[in-house]
Amino acid sequence: MRKNNFKSKARPLGKRNERSERSAPPAQPQQHKKVEKQQFPKNWRQVAGTHAITELLNVHPKSVQTVLLQTNWKSSAELRALAETLEQKKIKIEIKGEQQLQEICRSHQGAVAFSDLELEFDYENTVWEGNGLVLALDGVEDTQNLGAVLRTSWLMGVNGIIIPEDRAVGLTANVHKVACGGVEHVPIHRTNQFAQPFETLKQAGFWAFGLSHKAKRTIYDLDIPEKVIWVLGAEDKGLRSPTEKACDELVSIPQLAPNASYNVSVSAALALGETKRQWMKKK
Repeated sequence: MRKNNFKSKARPLGKRNERSERSAPPAQPQQHKKVEKQQFPKNWRQVAGTHAITELLNVHPKSVQTVLLQTNWKSSAELRALAETLEQKKIKIEIKGEQQLQEICRSHQGAVAFSDLELEFDYENTVWEGNGLVLALDGVEDTQNLGAVLRTSWLMGVNGIIIPEDRAVGLTANVHKVACGGVEHVPIHRTNQFAQPFETLKQAGFWAFGLSHKAKRTIYDLDIPEKVIWVLGAEDKGLRSPTEKACDELVSIPQLAPNASYNVSVSAALALGETKRQWMKKK
C-alpha cells in the first residue's frame, strides 16, 4: 500500500472545526473595469461629428491621422458611409466604446477624427486684394457659440478670426461638431492683445467696429468699408475696455429691450449679413 508523504492530523470527536465554521470574509464590492484613456498628441485637433469629419476629409484628408468609431457603427448608415470613405483613403480606424468617445465629446455622433493640421490666420503676411472680412471674438467661452460663429463665418466668406489665448474656448471636439466643417475653412489667430493685430490690419486698409448696445449708431447707419473687422464681446461681459479702445467706432444692433442682448453668434450673423448686403449692392 502506497503511503502518503504527509501526516494527517486527526481532530478529537466533538470538537468544533474552527476553520470550517469560521464565517467567510465579506464580499468585496465589484469594481468596474477602468477604461484607459488613449493618449494622442496635444496639438492634434479632435473633430467630432459626421458632418465635420466629412468636410475635414474633403478639404484636408492628408492631415487625418486616425478616426475613432463607436462599437455599433455598422447600425448607422452615416457611419457605414464614413467607414467606407476612410477605407478608400487608407486612413486608420479604431473601434472604441461609448464611454471612451464621450470622454472626448458627449455628442460625438459615433465618430471622432484626429487631425494634425491647425489653420493659422496669418494676417501679417496676407496680401489683401478687394474685400476683407475679419471677426474678433473677445472672450467667447461657450462651445456652441464659437461653433455657430465658425459655421456662419465659413458660409459668409470670413477671411480669419482672432480670439484670446486665455479665458476663451478653443477648437474643442464639440466646437468642430457644431461648426459642421466651418473650422476647415476659417483660420484662427490666438492672442490676448487685440491692439497689435488690429493695427496691422488697419495699415492694410481695415476698419474695426465693435458691437455694443451702448452705441448710438447702428450697423444699418454705417457705410461699411470694403475691409472690416467686426469685434464681438463675451456672452455676459461684452467687450473689454482695451478692446473697445482698439476699435475705430462702437456700433449697435437695434433691439427693443435695452437691458437684453443678442446671442454672440446671432450678432455675428447679423453683422456679416449686413456687410454682404452692402457689398453686393455696390457691385
